[in-house]
Amino acid sequence: MRFRWIVLTLAFWLLAALALGCITAAPPSPTATPVPPTPTLVPPTSTPTPIAITPTAEPTAVPAAFPLTITDSLGREVTITTLPRRLVSLAPSNTEILFAVGAGDRIVGVTEYCNYPPEAKEGREIVGGFSAKSLSVEKILSLQPDVVFSAGAIHQPVIEALEQAGVTVVALDAQSFDEVYQNILTAGRITGHIAEAEKVVAEMKDRLAKVQAIVGQIPEQERPRVFYEVWDEPLMTAGPDTFIGQMIELAGGINVFADVKEQYPQISPEAVVERNPDVILGPDSHAEGLTAEKIAARPGWGDIKAVRDGRILIVNGDIVSRPGPRIVEAVETIARLLYPERFP
Repeated sequence: MRFRWIVLTLAFWLLAALALGCITAAPPSPTATPVPPTPTLVPPTSTPTPIAITPTAEPTAVPAAFPLTITDSLGREVTITTLPRRLVSLAPSNTEILFAVGAGDRIVGVTEYCNYPPEAKEGREIVGGFSAKSLSVEKILSLQPDVVFSAGAIHQPVIEALEQAGVTVVALDAQSFDEVYQNILTAGRITGHIAEAEKVVAEMKDRLAKVQAIVGQIPEQERPRVFYEVWDEPLMTAGPDTFIGQMIELAGGINVFADVKEQYPQISPEAVVERNPDVILGPDSHAEGLTAEKIAARPGWGDIKAVRDGRILIVNGDIVSRPGPRIVEAVETIARLLYPERFP
């Protein structure tokens, strides 16, 4: 069950497509945008685009003024009239954000997949799974929340139902590190934990800067070319405009599919063989599909350098798939896997 949820989180967008009835059999991808089934592939580039890390100012303890109007991840202006005391989270990433900024004690409802921090479920009602169909609007309403933190388009039907019932809903979703930072700061403003949120973001950027200080010393020609497998059937990867694509680059890898236009495109096995990655990376959320033995057994894949060298690396699907505070931990983990001698 844990694996299946991670897949759901991992593929916010594929789930969104599922929720909208566009796709009926494919697994979800890690973002909140439906994944186009057919990618446009062009010759790979060998040099990734550097990702700038913007320094963050020291935290400032400025209380939010209410009523507070914010723009959420769906581009909606949402007004919170007073400091919310009762919160419901409809996404594990939101739960992690709320706990990180110090508002965890106000959460009264979570999903069955909200497993971090460990106390996330303790004393809290379970309002369903991650998909819109699995969430119980009646259960959410019974908790009398002041604010519900949803995901993006995947939760649109639930958002509409809750708002019709007079509940304030804030959608938090992210496709990039910058959007994750923004969501953390937004959660801090809404919950009155501005200084804590700024501190969380500052610490994330500091940790990334330390990774970059080491990675920056590695010549481009020495960096491994990485294939990230989001899912196996259909075979899917992560494009450069995703936080997973950014993770690979920040950790010092070169995404062999950095040239695709889609966020989480479906690709052919032959395209992976042709691009011959040095490393195959993937989450443990589809462990039955992503194992060294199964990958080596795929037609033609035994000749891929990563397979020959035994560099099929599996990472924690929770940290690599949730657009929350732990994406930095994912970068650190990937960097250690790619460069164990430089990140002991």
